[in-house]
Amino acid sequence: MKDKCLAFIEAHTKSIVKTQGFHELSDPALLSILQSDLLTIDEPDLINFVREWAHVNSVVLDKPVPEIAKDIICELRLFLLSPEELTILEAENKKDNLIPMDKIAEVWKFHALKKPSGIATHLPRRRKGTRLREHHKYLNLYHK
Repeated sequence: MKDKCLAFIEAHTKSIVKTQGFHELSDPALLSILQSDLLTIDEPDLINFVREWAHVNSVVLDKPVPEIAKDIICELRLFLLSPEELTILEAENKKDNLIPMDKIAEVWKFHALKKPSGIATHLPRRRKGTRLREHHKYLNLYHK
């Protein structure tokens, strides 16, 4: 059953993330979805929907956004973002601290050195819906 649900979510990611049901997902369910390489959505869009999820759950559970999202953030593939997108993300992040600064700093280090080092092997991997960006060629050198 879980595999069938995940396959449906992978095929219809852009529609699913806009539903109330997405906002009501449990942490483990969202974590399981974010681990998929087959999501049909670009990472900046996915990050925005995860941010919405965290804000909704923050209100419902009366906990700060960073606490709500702490286990989920590790599955966002920030290395897929371009420097321009990372700049926008960093500005948005100042409002809610969704993503720990050390995670953002890791990605800036990658962009400066053009070499991912010491990161989980799935984080630089593109998802099915990831738009190709110039810097992805540096990720592909290390993870094919």
